Amino acid sequence: MSIAQDPVDGPIGQALWARADQVLPGGGIYYSRSADFAGRGVLPGFIASAQGCRVTDVDGRTYIDFLCANGPNILGYRHPEVEAAARRQAEQQTSASFFPPALVEVIERLVARVPGMAFGVTSKNGSEVVSLGVRMARQHTGRRTVITFDRAYHGSDPELANRPPPGPLSDGVRDIVRLPWNDPQRLADHCAAHADTTAAILLNPLDQNPGLQTVAPSPEFLGAIRAAQARHDIQLVFDDVRHGFRLDPVGSFRPLGLEPDVAAFGKALGNGYAISALVAREHLRAAARKIFYTSTFMFEASAMAAAMAMLEIYERDNVFAHITAMGERLRAGILAAAAKAGQAITYTGPVTMPTLLLADDPGGARLKMFARAASGRGAILHPNLNWNLSGAHQPADIDETIAIAAEAFAETPGPG
Repeated sequence: MSIAQDPVDGPIGQALWARADQVLPGGGIYYSRSADFAGRGVLPGFIASAQGCRVTDVDGRTYIDFLCANGPNILGYRHPEVEAAARRQAEQQTSASFFPPALVEVIERLVARVPGMAFGVTSKNGSEVVSLGVRMARQHTGRRTVITFDRAYHGSDPELANRPPPGPLSDGVRDIVRLPWNDPQRLADHCAAHADTTAAILLNPLDQNPGLQTVAPSPEFLGAIRAAQARHDIQLVFDDVRHGFRLDPVGSFRPLGLEPDVAAFGKALGNGYAISALVAREHLRAAARKIFYTSTFMFEASAMAAAMAMLEIYERDNVFAHITAMGERLRAGILAAAAKAGQAITYTGPVTMPTLLLADDPGGARLKMFARAASGRGAILHPNLNWNLSGAHQPADIDETIAIAAEAFAETPGPG
């Protein structure tokens, strides 16, 4: 049965889509968070409630979720201790005239977690702190150019966004240089030739993009980054917004052997509450003090309390080890299920944030059929985005998902 003939959304969801199509602009606006990214009718479009590792759509259908709200819910949805911490804070204040004590407390915890960092700043979204890190590097060095890499996602700031391509905004991106990923010679040559104008390298820990296999940085590439820092005083701004707490308990730069000058965190930090943060080394403090940076809701104390609870639970319950174990269990089961069904797949990236692709599937049409078959059986396995594991995923949830995937693989046509 085709997707169009058998939509995931029930009557309430379909009615909401009709209303949304009238009042939302569509296109790139909200696209990564829209079920349209997978194709209308592949995944449920509107979620009414969530708990643990499961979500329920507006028509009452429940799914095991492997998106975790695109990353934030690392402990699982509505973790009771996080919710209680946020609620206690809200009973005292949320936003008030001046700093909440929680502002100092959450930054102290983050600075203490990351070796070499001296100070920090909180905000609401990852895009904001990544852009602020770039501003600090420019202020400190007196240079304007920032190196990042092809396809790299660093949020929605117009200067750093990877789409649309330069057109009306060409002047706004003229100081951003995008180089090939894993090309250490290109990076070294560019840094040597433009050391006097290059302020920073802006780096994700992985080349992990929709519809593509995940590619880790090579040792030679990492060596070129370290050399640029040491030889040319180019600042390393490390974007750990998406991958933070999922590749390493401290920071994704640690297993890579990197020592960033600035590290930006978001998503998982608040376990669903809106908070992001930047931590930086002492030599950037003077530059940071010159930057005007504020907005009304950056000082919302409930999100800070949620972040402090998340950090405590994450360490106490050894959540990184748990999501790694659950990710390994899922990977083994998915590979076995695909092989049994005769489906050739690639399963790349860290097990905590894997990407599944089908072989010989240009455009991903068959993968969407697989995702539709899985969602129809109660599991959200996105066909374009990487998946995310959470502390709420337990062995029984993983095994149920593997069984669903096995049926979905069997229903999905082979190449051609």
